[in-house]
This record gives sequence, structure tokens and C-alpha cells, in this order.
Amino acid sequence: MKSFTAIAVISVALLALGCHAKHIESKVADKDFLGKQKFVFDMLQHIYQDDVFVSEYPATYAEYKPWDHVGDYHHPELLEHFFELWQHHPFHDDQVWSVMYERHEEYAVGLVRLFYFAKNWETFQHAVFWARQHVNKQLFVYAFTVVTIARDDMQGIILPAHYEIHPWSFFGGQTLEMAEHYKMHGFHHVKKMDNIYNVVLKSNYSNHYGNLNYDHELAYFLEDVGFNSFYYYYNLDYPFWTKGSEHHVLNKDRRGELYLYTHWQLLARWYLERLSNDMGEVPTFNMYEPVASGYYSALRSYNGVPDWHRDNHHSFYHEHNIEHIQEVELYTQRVMDWIHKNEKFDVEVINQLGNIIQGNADSIDKKFYGSLDKEYRHIVNGGHQVGKHYESFPGRFMHYDTSLRDPLFYEVYKNLVGHYWHLMETFPEYKKHDYEFEGVKIDAVHMPESLTTYFEYFDADISNAVNVEPVVMDSHDSLYSFGRNSHYNGVSYVIKARQHRLNHKPFEFTLDVSADKAQDAIVKVFIGPKYDEHGHVIPLEHNYQNFFELDHFKVHLDAGVTHIKRNSGDFFIWVNDRTTYLELYQKLMDASVSDYKFKLDQSEAHCGVPNRMMLPKGKKGGQVYQFFYMVYPFHETAVAQYTGYDPIISCGIGHGSRYVDALPFGFPFNRPVKHDYYFDVHNFKFFDVKIFHRDEHTNVA
Repeated sequence: MKSFTAIAVISVALLALGCHAKHIESKVADKDFLGKQKFVFDMLQHIYQDDVFVSEYPATYAEYKPWDHVGDYHHPELLEHFFELWQHHPFHDDQVWSVMYERHEEYAVGLVRLFYFAKNWETFQHAVFWARQHVNKQLFVYAFTVVTIARDDMQGIILPAHYEIHPWSFFGGQTLEMAEHYKMHGFHHVKKMDNIYNVVLKSNYSNHYGNLNYDHELAYFLEDVGFNSFYYYYNLDYPFWTKGSEHHVLNKDRRGELYLYTHWQLLARWYLERLSNDMGEVPTFNMYEPVASGYYSALRSYNGVPDWHRDNHHSFYHEHNIEHIQEVELYTQRVMDWIHKNEKFDVEVINQLGNIIQGNADSIDKKFYGSLDKEYRHIVNGGHQVGKHYESFPGRFMHYDTSLRDPLFYEVYKNLVGHYWHLMETFPEYKKHDYEFEGVKIDAVHMPESLTTYFEYFDADISNAVNVEPVVMDSHDSLYSFGRNSHYNGVSYVIKARQHRLNHKPFEFTLDVSADKAQDAIVKVFIGPKYDEHGHVIPLEHNYQNFFELDHFKVHLDAGVTHIKRNSGDFFIWVNDRTTYLELYQKLMDASVSDYKFKLDQSEAHCGVPNRMMLPKGKKGGQVYQFFYMVYPFHETAVAQYTGYDPIISCGIGHGSRYVDALPFGFPFNRPVKHDYYFDVHNFKFFDVKIFHRDEHTNVA
């Protein structure tokens, strides 16, 4: 039986006059689902402590050894290697884990299989509890997250924000030290709110005491907790080491093409932000020459080990990196040979290239083409070997949740995405007839000529960062008794890290579209630069790679004029800020002991991009960007959208039905533009917008 109940649809806008909007449908969790949700919340609290569970679990959990219960798992033959590996060489918290190492990857694959192949919920709980007690915690969180996304009986389950599960990857050592300080001093002079000790700490970005270089000035962008979490989840949605499962086939989602497009779009968004700060094009990473931008993260591990610091003009061309540099040279040549031998010009070729570059399980020949993605990460990591396994210490470039913090990420991926543009150079150029929509014209665009961004304060619950005492049996704190174990002497506490994060005022547009007949169509909206850092207009022939996709949706055009109205809050890939761990626990408790409805929806979906990152910062006096609008024929997908999954509670990974249409990602900018006048068609429209930045901290939109 499904563990939720359908309720009424909540629609944020009407469908009148062709006005299509994001529909937020929700369901209500039933008792069975609430039990599963509570188990998930319990397991992800204070992950480096294994003796602080308030909820009581039977002795069978603590005594459980999965290799003694192989009959409780599907495909036990696929678990044999992991059991053997674990019993000979367990991977505990005395080692630092990263999926980028082949030895570490073995453990990840084995643990994910253990969780995924559990035949029922009870077996799954026992396996998770065993891993929570014994396995390296970063490995545990990685595997648990992957499986929560993939298991059918966990669809709709809410994971707390990753930056609240593992705050060491997101907040500086100074913030975490102050959090520990309040706890160690018994929350002295801290006021209670709703009987909870409530601490709010100002959490600075890593450039608070000065910029290491020009890139460091953009720490507010590089270190945004929501943006970094998005990238983490994207890579867990599509783990490079697997093809998926029988019912979740990752390549059905054009995973290789998506890999290339995701990184192309990250590059475009980074460039837009650089322009707001008078910085120019993203440099290309040169592994033979010193790199201008150093890096200081201000992060430290749970054990107190600080991140290594990279000076400006650091050289990666040294003896410890020679092997990886040679691998990059070899694989690059092979990829380029493959590109220039290609004689097909379709989406599948692009998909193959993405799989080759990432070196994922769907690569046409992983042994021959390797993984350029992984090799570059090893080069940036530095190559200095530590420990008995002769592995380099995994720095922040070796973890998905911290990769975006380093400006070098964008330089490296400019190299990798460059292979996509090499391939596109071999494709025929789109001509005017490829862009036209016969009988359809955008008559006018109505939107504000100026948009506003600002910084606002944002609070994250970092209570997990502070160790707690063993269980207090006689607490009268209802939240603690329910299972939330962030407490001091049996009284609940919450410690919040407060940061200023970029946001923008909502805006809307209306397209007046005339058509000679009724028909379906799609609308795409992009934002791109108008001028470079010197104030010169960038010709489209040199600008097409810089457009960032904001929205993509299907409409029905009536014969005559259709007015398509859209609010920025309706744009399709963007999601709200995550509800804090404390609030989630409170809602779960209320739903468990009262008639409160614990709603499940996609308003904070893990696969979405934080809404607040939609627009570049702009400038006090305004920065001109250009919106691009396209109305184009609807190209139906081979599998109807949302087939095989419930879009109310799932992102639909691996079903081959996530996308609204069958167009190549990034169309019409997905091939080099050599003749800008081909864009002079009736169904395309550019619109100049000036973005102003309000230089004050406020939560008032």
C-alpha cells in the first residue's frame, strides 16, 4: 500500500488565456510513511556519534551483521565481495573517504547494493542501523542518500538539507568552533524560544578577513550552501559507477548529455556573476602553467583537520601529478580522435560524449577512454600521498558537496565542456529554417526593464555540528522524547548559522504570441550577457555559450493571439529554500501525535536549483543583461513526461520521462552560431534588462 494519501491540488496561478504556471500538488503522509520518515531523521542526526539515539531500537539492531542474513537480500551474489571486503578491511572514520578513489568506490558500490537489495523495510532498517554504527560517516551519508533517491519504497521521503546533515562541508571552522563554545558553556545567557535553547551565529564566508584574489570576492556565490547542495545531489542522482537498476535506467535520461549541459550551464551562470563584479571570461585550466587563483576554504573536518591552502600562482605540474597529467594527455587525444571520426549528428552522439568524458558506467569504452573528469580532479587535488594505501589526501575538489567552492572548478570544467563544443563544430550549423516556427510570431514581450537583487539573511540549522551527551531518560521535553537528540541535559537546543545570501525580487513576463492555427508549442527563456567587462557589446557569434536557461515549458497556442503570462516563481527548475532540520522534526512530531498534515511535494525538491540563484547580482547603478525568449514547435518525447513515477513526490530519475520535450539540451544555443542573422526569426525575441543590486541586508522582498 502506498504510504501517502492524495489531497487537493494547490495551484499558484490560473491557466486562463494560455497562462501556464507551476502547479504545486501535494500528498499527505500516512502512519506508515511517518514511521519511515522518523527513521530517516533519526539516522542522520549527529552522524559521528553512534550512542545518542533517543528512539529505542531492539537488540537485534545493535547485534545485526548483514552477512549472517544473506537470505534477506535480493541478489546475494552481488553482496559477497562487499562482505568479504568489509570483514578483511573495514572502512571506519579513521580514514577520509571520497568516491573518487577506486578503493573507496568499492565500498560505496557495496553499501548502496546492501541498502538497495534489502527485501523489505525491516531488513533495510537493520542494514542502515548497522552501517550507521560501523561505517565511515561520509560514506554512510553518500550511500544512504543514493538509496533514498532510488528505492521505490522511499519515494517522497524527505532528507534534511545536506548542509545540515554534514555542516563541516559548508561552514567555516570559526562558526563550528563558536557552536561548540555555546554548547560547552551550557548555553549560558541563551534565551529559550518555545522551550528550546536558540542560538544564532553569524557565519562568515571565507573572504571575511580579506580576499585572496579577485575570484575570492565572489565567495558569496562560490560558497552558497544551496547551490553546492544542488551539485552534490545531481551527482548522487546519477552516480558515475552505475547504470542504475532495472526500473531506473540512468541512460534513459540522456545522462551524458545532461552531464555536459549541467556543467555548461554552471559555467554560464558563473560568467554572469563575474560580470556583475567587473570580471571577464573564465580562464581555461592549463595544467602545465601556474594557476592565478589560489584557494582558501576556511573549512575543517569533524576531527579538526583544516583544509589545505593553495597559494596564488600554484603549479600543478610536479612529480606527484605526472601520472595523472599523462593520463589526461592520452585520454584527451583519444576523445578528440573519436570526435573527428564521428559521422552522426544527433543527440545520442552528444550523450555518448558526455558518458565518455565523465567515464561513467555507460561509457562506450571506459577502459580505453578513462575518465577525464576524475583525472582532472586528481590533478587539482595535488597528488601528495598519505596513509598506507598511498592515496592522496582527498581535498575539497574530491567531494561533490565542496567542489563548487573552488573557482578552479570552473576553469577545469571549461576544459571538459570544451570537448562538447569541439563536437558541435563538426555538426552542421543551424540555419534560419531550423529556428523558424511557421505561422507563429512573438508580437511583444512585456516585462520590467529593471530587476532587483539583494542580500538577505538565511539561517541553517547546524545543530549536528555539536556533540551531544548520552540519552537522558527522564526528560520532559516533548521534542527530545520524540527522538530529536540535539539536547543539553534533556532540553532541546538549536544552533543556527546565519549567512547573507543572494536573492532577487520576483518578476513576471507576458508574451503576446500570434499563431495562424491552434497548436502545442514550447517556450524557453534564457538570460545572457549583453556587454563584456569592458562595456563592449558581445556579438552573438562569441556569446552563444554564455546563455543560462531559466525556464522551459509547454503551452497551447490558440488561433489568433495568445497571452502567455509567467511569474519567476513558476520557472520550472527552481525550488524554495529547504525547511530546517528542527522544523522538519517539529512537523513530523505534530503529524505523529495530532491531526496535523505532514505534506509531501516537490517545492523543495533535491533535484531543483535554489530559486535565489536565478539572477546574477548586477550592480548598484545597474548592469545590462539580455533575456532571450523562444516559442518553438513541441517535439514530443518517446516516452510521455512523468511516465513511471509520481511527479508530486519524485524527481523521476532513470525513468526516461523527466523532460518536457525531445529537443537537445540548450537549443537553440547548443551549436556554434556563425551567422547571427539566422536568429532574426519571428518566434525569437531578445529583451534588454538592467539588474540593480540593492546594497543592504534585508529579508524584505
